[in-house]
Formats: sequence, C-alpha cells, structure tokens
Amino acid sequence: MIEKMVLNLVSQMESKRMIDKAVSDQYEYALVTLIEHTITVGTMLLIGLIFNQFIPTVCFLVFFLSLRKRTGGYHADKFWQCYLVTVIIYISIIQAATVLSETPIAVYVMLFLAVLVIGVIGTVNHPNMDMDKDELQEAKKAARLCVLMEASIIVALIALKINELYVSYMSLAVILCASLLCVAKIMKQEVKAR
Repeated sequence: MIEKMVLNLVSQMESKRMIDKAVSDQYEYALVTLIEHTITVGTMLLIGLIFNQFIPTVCFLVFFLSLRKRTGGYHADKFWQCYLVTVIIYISIIQAATVLSETPIAVYVMLFLAVLVIGVIGTVNHPNMDMDKDELQEAKKAARLCVLMEASIIVALIALKINELYVSYMSLAVILCASLLCVAKIMKQEVKAR
C-alpha cells in the first residue's frame, strides 16, 4: 500500500516535470523508506505512551537507532513483517526493562556481552548495502566507536545512580542491536565485501 502511494506520487511528480525520470527510482526508495521509518518510530512512541514509558522509549530509540544505523543486522523481507516483529519486540522490551531494572547485574552482564559482539562483528554487509572493503571497514569502525560511546554513557549514568529503568532501556537497545547482528550472521544475510 505504501509503495503504491509512493509510486503514484512519484509518477505525478514526473508528469509535472518536478523530477527527471532518471531519478524516479531514487525518489521512490527514499520516500518509501521515510514513510516506513516514520510509521515504525511513531508506533513505538505511541506504545511507549500507552505503557506510560514515553521518556524511556525516547532513550531506547536514540540509542537503538544511532547504533543500528551503523551495525546493520537482520532485515525482514517485507515492511509488514518488519513492522509486526518490531511491535512485538518493543512490547517485550517494555516488559523486560521493568523486570531487568530490578536485577541490574543481569543487565550489566548482557550489555557487556553485547558490546563484545558488536566490537567483534562491527557491521553486517547487507546485500542492499553491498559495501566495498573500504566502506565496510569504515562502517565497522563507526559501529565500534558508537557502541563504546553508548556503553560509556550507560556506565556514567550507573555511576551517577540514574534510575535503573532508563539504564535498562538504553542497555536493551545495545543488546537488541547485537542480537540482530547475530541473527543476520546466522541467517547468512550478508555479502562479502568486494
């Protein structure tokens, strides 16, 4: 449905000579991606509001989206699959964050392991990205720096004795990124760098 709307919009833009036909594929991809991203993030914020976890949800999204952009990881084939899995995972994260905030040692151990996984793997070269060796090395470096920065922020917040619930949400963002990296590796959802 989203793709149909975007195709119609881009077609109208072409007919009104707002864009060249040569770049219409790029416009279609960018608009579909933007709309799907907006729907997904908007839904997560709404779920956070419904569960009275809006600020922790924002913390989760900042950490998750910053890291996910650099690490990559598992991708569903269709938007509806991605959307459904995202909603289910996020509701599970809300439940888990509450429980894990009461047992911070478990969170710290999982966070440590997640940082190690991201440190070792760095980035998955997804077929849609198809990075060359230099691009892949830069992506891995960016992912490692980002996870170290996020882990440092979490450690600082722990030292400052910030509410454990916020620490749990931020930690679960890193843990989820590491998990999605592992799933992509297991499912061989990557290409070798050229």
